[in-house]
Amino acid sequence: MRHFVLFGVLTVLITSCCKETLEIPNTGRKIVINGLLTSDSLFNVRISKSAFITDIKPSTFDSMQYLNNARVFVYQKEILVDSLYNKALWHYPNEVFKPSNYFSKSLIPVPGNEYEIVVKVPELPDAKATIKIPEPVRIESIDTTHIHLQNSSYLIPISIICNIGFTDPENEKNYYFFNIYAIYSPYGIIHNAVFECKDPIVEEKLIYRCPLEGIAFTDKIINGKRYKLPIVINPNFIGYATIPDPSDPNKFLIHPDYKLTIYLRLYSITEEYFRYIQTLNLYNANYDNTFSDPILVPSNVTGGLGLLSGAAVASDSIVFRCSQ
Repeated sequence: MRHFVLFGVLTVLITSCCKETLEIPNTGRKIVINGLLTSDSLFNVRISKSAFITDIKPSTFDSMQYLNNARVFVYQKEILVDSLYNKALWHYPNEVFKPSNYFSKSLIPVPGNEYEIVVKVPELPDAKATIKIPEPVRIESIDTTHIHLQNSSYLIPISIICNIGFTDPENEKNYYFFNIYAIYSPYGIIHNAVFECKDPIVEEKLIYRCPLEGIAFTDKIINGKRYKLPIVINPNFIGYATIPDPSDPNKFLIHPDYKLTIYLRLYSITEEYFRYIQTLNLYNANYDNTFSDPILVPSNVTGGLGLLSGAAVASDSIVFRCSQ
């Protein structure tokens, strides 16, 4: 009898030590279409393939499985207007989307037009997505003011406030994204300019590599009104006029040809893009929380996954030069 009791105890212990297998359904791979079509650049999208959890290697820096053997067609009113070609990856100006790998050689999205992208890849179901490019909302004015920052940690304690004036169209729901980038001449450096905006109109702040990559908002409190969006530009971005003195590395000279051009860009975006930014922020906020609720990313791709968005861009600029 003692042997039977011992055998039963061992059976329970061995069973309790067995590793359970979690069964996750494998529904197959699909084409992923991801991209932002803007009125100031050629058609470009990222075409990749969905992945099962066991497809991703822990050492992989980027889990996206890019597809370089796809045929990508662009239709307008059911008429083929272009086919995109595969090339080296390129980064978007605002980094919301991953780099593109398919481009047009001549086609630029036109505001008000609707486009359909159809993607075909051997051994994968066809995928397609349709998007209409919004009409642009013009930047009507830029009013600038200099302020002196008290107890500032910046190298240059002078900041610039820009009031961006625009008028929201009436009787329609509008979505916006705003960002800034700068070009330094003669260095040829392109950089996203750091800025701040604490205006109550802001609903989403996009943070990627910069402290603030861009802001997104709707017209729910400015519908049909003229509005001035206050932007504070980081003063350090205006201080790249100096270069090392060849005779003394500890001294700096003013470059005689220095010019800084700051581009202020107001995007009229689709609702899909706005919702994408919202879910992206939710994902980033809960990235380290294992027990958070799943973040459902919106998709408008038929037969596959991903999100195709559109934007019309209104841009204006401020130029800074050095005087000796």
